[in-house]
Amino acid sequence: MFKNLMLYRLGPGWPASADQLEAALAAEPFAECGATQQKSAGWVPPRSEEHGALVESVDGQWIARLAIETKAVPGDAVRRKTQEAADEIERTTGRKPGKKEVRDLRDDALLALLPQAFPRRSQVTVWIDPGNRWLALDAGSQGKADEVITSLVRVAGKGFEIGLLQTHSSPQGTMAAWLADPEGDALPHAFNVERECELKGSGDEPAVVKFTRHPLQTDEVRQHIREGKLPTRLALGWSGRLGFVLTQALQLKKLAFQEGVFEQDSAAKGDDRFDADVALLTGELRAMIPELIDALGGEVEPGAATPAPGAHPGTSDEPAALAAAMP
Repeated sequence: MFKNLMLYRLGPGWPASADQLEAALAAEPFAECGATQQKSAGWVPPRSEEHGALVESVDGQWIARLAIETKAVPGDAVRRKTQEAADEIERTTGRKPGKKEVRDLRDDALLALLPQAFPRRSQVTVWIDPGNRWLALDAGSQGKADEVITSLVRVAGKGFEIGLLQTHSSPQGTMAAWLADPEGDALPHAFNVERECELKGSGDEPAVVKFTRHPLQTDEVRQHIREGKLPTRLALGWSGRLGFVLTQALQLKKLAFQEGVFEQDSAAKGDDRFDADVALLTGELRAMIPELIDALGGEVEPGAATPAPGAHPGTSDEPAALAAAMP
C-alpha cells in the first residue's frame, strides 16, 4: 500500500473526526480532465469502490486517496503546429508574426492538440494518525505531495496547519555519523545499515558515489566521508521487519516489509484484506517512526519553525555528531 513515506505534523486545527474530514474532502471530488484541460486532481474512495467513502477509518487510523490526472502533449507536436500557423500567416499577409502573436499561436496549438492527448492518472495514498497528529503521504515526488497538501489546506478551512516533521539532528549528518563509526555503535540497536547508499560532495560540480548491493561499513566508505562526501540516501533495516531508504530530507523510499510480516492476512480478500493491510501497515509504522525520530535526536517542538516545502533543516549539532563518530 505504501512504497514511499513523507511525514508531516498536523496542527491543532485539523478535523477532529473521520466524518469531518470526509465532509471536507467531498468539496473536491475527482473528475476526469475535460477535453482542453491539462490537469485534474480530486479525492477518490481509497477502497476503489464507486460512490464509496472518501475516508476509511481502520483501528483509529484514517486512509484517504487523491487522484491526479494529467494530459501531456509532446512539445515537438506543439512546435510543429505553431510553425504551420505562423507560416500560414506569413503566406497570406506577407509578414512574420511577432513574439506575442507566436505565444498566442502556441497556446492555440496546445488547446487544439489536448483533446487528442491520452490522460495519465496516478494516486497518492494519505494516512492520518489522529492520536499522534501525523500525516503521511505515499508520494514519490514533492510535486505530488504538494498537490495533496494544497487540497487538504483548501478544503479543511482556516486553522488547518501542516508542517514537515522536523528532528533536532539532520538526517544527513546523522547518517554520516552512522557510516563513519567503525564499531557501529552510533546506530541504534533496532536499526541496521543495508547495502545501498549515495554519497555526495560539495561545490559546483560535486562528486557523487553510489553503492548498490555493497557492504557500507567499510574503510572505503569512511574514507569518502572523511573527504567531505555526505549521504543523501541510505538503506536501513528495522527490527528484521521493515526495510527502507532514508533520504536527507527525512523521506522514506522503497518501503518493503520483510517476508512473513503480512502472512497473517494473506487469506483475506476484498474489504477484509484492505482492513488487514491497513491495520498491519500502520501498526508497524507507528512502532518504527518514533524510534527513527529518536535516532535523529528527537522531534523539534511543533510550531518552532516552518521549513520550505521539500526542505529539511540542518542543525548545529551536525558537525559535532560526525566528529564524535570519526576514527
